[in-house]
Amino acid sequence: MLGLYSLGMEKGLLYETIVTTKNMDGTPNAAPIGVICKEDNEIVFYLHKGSKTFDNVQREKSFHVNVISDPRVFVESTIGNLESAEFQANNGGFCIKSAEAFFRAEVTHEKLVQRKDHLGISITNVIRAGVMEVVKNQEHVQPLNRAIYGIIEALVYLSRIDMVSEDEKKAYLHQIIEISRVVNKVGSEDHKKAMKKILESLEE
Repeated sequence: MLGLYSLGMEKGLLYETIVTTKNMDGTPNAAPIGVICKEDNEIVFYLHKGSKTFDNVQREKSFHVNVISDPRVFVESTIGNLESAEFQANNGGFCIKSAEAFFRAEVTHEKLVQRKDHLGISITNVIRAGVMEVVKNQEHVQPLNRAIYGIIEALVYLSRIDMVSEDEKKAYLHQIIEISRVVNKVGSEDHKKAMKKILESLEE
C-alpha cells in the first residue's frame, strides 16, 4: 500500500493541503489545513473550534487530505467553498477532482487544548490520524512546504537590501526575520541551514 513518503512527504515536515470533509447534510466542505507527516502512514494537525472542519472531523472521525498546488483552490476554499462539481465522492467522503494526489485518513486520537494568545482564548483539537488509502492522480506530486518559498522570498530581499534606503532596509530585515521564524517552524534541516546562511550573510 502506498504511504505518504510515496508523495514526497518527509517525516516531521508540515505541508499545506486542502482537507475535505462531509457536512452534517451530506454536502462536501474544503478548507486549507497544514498537516504534519509523523510517519509514512500517520499525520497530525490542529483544528480550531468554530470551523466546519472542526465539527465535521469530530462527528465523522474521517476525512480526505488533498495534495494540490492550484492557488485558486486554496483561495476559494478559504474565503468560501469550492463548487460541488469540483468534488468527487470517495469511500464515504469527498476528495478534490483536480488534486495531484489525495489520501483518506481516520482519527486515532483527539485532544482538546485551550490556548490563550493576543486574540483571546481559543479551543484547538489536536488530531492524530492514520492514513488508510493513498491515491496518486499523476506521477510527479509536489506537496507544498512553505519553507522553500520563504527562502526564495528572503533571497529576493537579500539581493536588494544594499540598494534601498535605510527605512526600506529595516523593513526588509524585519521581513527576513519573520521568514526565518516560519522556516524554522515548518522546514527541514536543509531549509534551516539555508536560512541560517542567509542570516549570517547579513551580519558580514
